[in-house]
Amino acid sequence: MKRMARGRGRRDGRAEKPSSTSGKNSVPFISQANAHFIAEGERAIANTRKLLNERIYESLERKEQIALLESRMGKVSQSIIEADARVKYFKSELDGYKEENTMGRFGRTRLIPDKLYWFVLTILVSGEILVTAPALVQLFGEGKWQSWVIAVAVGFLPVAGAHLIGTFLKSRLDRQRPQEGWVKSIYTAVFIILLFAIFALGVLRAGITEGNLLDFAIVPIDKTKQFLVLFFISIQLGFFTVAIGLGFLHHSPAAESLADAKKELKLVKAEEKEIQIPLSKYKSRSGLTNDEVDAKIRSLKSEIEILSKEFEIAVSIYREANIHARRDEMDGAHPALQAPEISIDIDRFQDVYSAIKS
Repeated sequence: MKRMARGRGRRDGRAEKPSSTSGKNSVPFISQANAHFIAEGERAIANTRKLLNERIYESLERKEQIALLESRMGKVSQSIIEADARVKYFKSELDGYKEENTMGRFGRTRLIPDKLYWFVLTILVSGEILVTAPALVQLFGEGKWQSWVIAVAVGFLPVAGAHLIGTFLKSRLDRQRPQEGWVKSIYTAVFIILLFAIFALGVLRAGITEGNLLDFAIVPIDKTKQFLVLFFISIQLGFFTVAIGLGFLHHSPAAESLADAKKELKLVKAEEKEIQIPLSKYKSRSGLTNDEVDAKIRSLKSEIEILSKEFEIAVSIYREANIHARRDEMDGAHPALQAPEISIDIDRFQDVYSAIKS
């Protein structure tokens, strides 16, 4: 702008422009420079407006997000209180009371962890299937997929039944959960039926195995069948008995309820942590304040004052170059060579203050 002012001043001075009769605001360069600096001032106001609008939106978002997250936090905190109360309740139920019969407390205690229980139970089921499957497949026809489905189902049956019986026996110790007599009758019937099934499967497996033996010198040949029957029945009874013991030691509704309550408490605490992170982030940000707006406006005023000074300097350079380049005489105080005042209204931010108050 300074170089342009000097060049235009010399050019207009050689042409003896402006003339002595020219009025105020008659010099094109000064008018153009005035318009240029006013445009720069308006651009500065627009930039300040943009920054303040962004801060307003950030403040509004901050308030909305804090209100939303605090509302969620209140619900989660209540859920934590409720979950913690459930944990304490089931723990007290599991612990029982001082005057309680020791056997009753034992009836609610889980003595085998879940992972170990299901691991051993899976091994027992696999062993039962391997013992009974060959006989059943041969009985129902080799090569038929239905035979294998039946063999797997029958092999699974004794262990599953033993699990039910074990849980039933354990539940009989818990005096806080009395059972009807008909429940005992059902489990007794299941127990008897399973024993019959075990004996039948033992006899079947022994009979089929006897026909496939070539050299068997462990017992006399006339005792082979009895030995095989006893052998297979003993193995299956072993699976059956161990599965009952596992079900008995593992069964504990109170321990299961306590584990579920602890899991729920852990989940809601994790949810609380997920809310706390963004909530702390929003709270750490400062909202738009009157002081910040005042600081932005003061900075804007300073910027416009600088533009005004730059305009005056540009006009002064133009005036000096113009006068030195003229052949005639021109007073430097001539109105046409004076810089008009840059008039920029900056009182445009009342809505920002209103937005802060709301």
